[in-house]
Amino acid sequence: MTNTAAIQFIDLAAQRERMGERLHARIRRVIDQGAYIMGPEVRELEAQLAAFSGAKFCLSCANGTDALALPLMAWRIRPGVAVFC
Repeated sequence: MTNTAAIQFIDLAAQRERMGERLHARIRRVIDQGAYIMGPEVRELEAQLAAFSGAKFCLSCANGTDALALPLMAWRIRPGVAVFC
């Protein structure tokens, strides 16, 4: 049996039309403040993501590799240990 259902991609043009100016304003604010790491905008984003997900804490990361490595480090999983998801 073959499933040929198409995967719907996000409509980036519609998203930009809906929130483009708000997004640009926030980006400009971060650039103007110069606080790219642990600044007020980052703290606000983390608080909103924690509230949205129902988590007690939220930590934003620079990239996906950091996002995968940090929990492993927190759980004291050492290099060489196999991890299956």
